[in-house]
Amino acid sequence: MSKPTRIASRIISFLPVLLVIILGLPVVGMAYIETTKVMGLRAMPVEVIGTGSMYPSLFWEKSEGGPEDENTSVIEEYRTTPHLYRLYTGFKIFGHTILHKSVGFGDIVSFKNAATAQILQDNNKDTSAGFIKRVIGLPGDRLELRDGFVYRNGVLIEEPYISVPRSTYGGTGLKDCQVITIPSGKYFVLGDNRKVSSDSRFELGLVSQDDIEFYLPYTEQKIYQSLWRDTSKDSQLLGQPTLNTGEFVTLVNKIRQTKQVKNLNLKPSLVKSSQLRGEKLLLDDKTSFGMPQAIAKSGYSNIVLGEFVSYGHFTAQELLENLLYNVSTEKQITSNEFSDLGLAEVSREIDGCPTRIIVGHLGGYVPAEYDTATINSWISLRDNLISVLPSWEKAIDYNNLDQAKLQSLITILRSRLKLAQEVVGLMQHKEWLSQSVQDRIKADKLDSDTAEALSIELNKP
Repeated sequence: MSKPTRIASRIISFLPVLLVIILGLPVVGMAYIETTKVMGLRAMPVEVIGTGSMYPSLFWEKSEGGPEDENTSVIEEYRTTPHLYRLYTGFKIFGHTILHKSVGFGDIVSFKNAATAQILQDNNKDTSAGFIKRVIGLPGDRLELRDGFVYRNGVLIEEPYISVPRSTYGGTGLKDCQVITIPSGKYFVLGDNRKVSSDSRFELGLVSQDDIEFYLPYTEQKIYQSLWRDTSKDSQLLGQPTLNTGEFVTLVNKIRQTKQVKNLNLKPSLVKSSQLRGEKLLLDDKTSFGMPQAIAKSGYSNIVLGEFVSYGHFTAQELLENLLYNVSTEKQITSNEFSDLGLAEVSREIDGCPTRIIVGHLGGYVPAEYDTATINSWISLRDNLISVLPSWEKAIDYNNLDQAKLQSLITILRSRLKLAQEVVGLMQHKEWLSQSVQDRIKADKLDSDTAEALSIELNKP
């Protein structure tokens, strides 16, 4: 066999191996990519819920109270589906852990646990989804929330990533001016959009290291930094008032107008009731001095009443966004039932802790609805009394009748007729029965029995 023939033969025999290598390269490449993702060496897109709580870095949908609308503007994928690293615990070789990853201060983390599932269930959302927050407290750190700022190990931290400055206030899990030391294996997490975030200040509580699935180190968040704030003037806000009531009324009425709902009117009496309620709540959040007592003391009266309460500092725009973000308060401030509004910002230093609360009171009127049978029964009573009363009135001065009993009967019948006429008028005009009228209706049963007994006695031969 000639030399060229031998070379050709070898090439042909090598072709199957070459083909296997060529076909296998994509598989190997894919396996490599997936392996690096599992080991936390390569970032990957992670589906999370509630990205509005991490605004401005992540997307905040307009329909949820945010400023962004993906239907009218282009939203980059990394703001809706962030790319994170898997938190790989590593593996051991000869007693040493290799490729172990750890979470640091400022890192963005995605996690899920029983608390996240419960919160999502309460909000009718997918309970299997993960939460995404920022790590603010590491094991051993001492944290304190004071006057809207975060103090870590006694130092006020700069937070360029948060939506607005001076927006971090205590909740049910960590109150204002309360110092907490983060235990081993736990992390304190907050959303960047502090005033709408459900995080470690509330029912979420501290997050265990084992619950964290993905993370993005602070040093690798440069893609978001163009969206962050300048923090140079943040400290100047310490102790300063922020809420402009008139501006808030204007803003909330603009929202109501888009929903074709009548404007709210600022009522001094409701402002007073809001102030009274706020003063009591600041001293005791479980005070027995409730909204009804505050409104009654202010002299305001109406059929439908409502209240919203927010702790901390808010500008008018921030307060509106916060109220719109919550389903119950959004429904409240856009309801056509309400026509009057009172708003008060109450501040006080309690045990050395600067504390603020905003209380809003709403009042309005809706027509009363009565079933036809009830209205007809009162009409029948009215007509019957109109028919019967004159015959008894003609009997006055009849010598064979007990005039004292007759006068008592006529007085009762006239009283009952007046009540029936009043009730029929109120019901037909869909007006509410006052407490006084309701009390008279209760007493009417006794009057009815008394009148019947008198009639029987007076009709005796």
